[in-house]
Amino acid sequence: MLNTNLPHTETKTSLQITFCGTGKCKCPSIDINKDNDTIIIGGKDEGFTRFTKEQFQMLLKEAKEGTFDKYLKNN
Repeated sequence: MLNTNLPHTETKTSLQITFCGTGKCKCPSIDINKDNDTIIIGGKDEGFTRFTKEQFQMLLKEAKEGTFDKYLKNN
């Protein structure tokens, strides 16, 4: 994990990370589990998005290749 300061829970089969620094806000999280074919991103207030592991791998590959970079950078 790159940022170990993020609130997270990890077991042998699962990882849950909340993307904030305090753990007290309503920030989105990710829930991934070896025993579940669905990866869940989001939160109660934001709503949830569900990806199959195949879809999530496609998303990660596109992100790593820089597909979204021009939309994230302040150029």
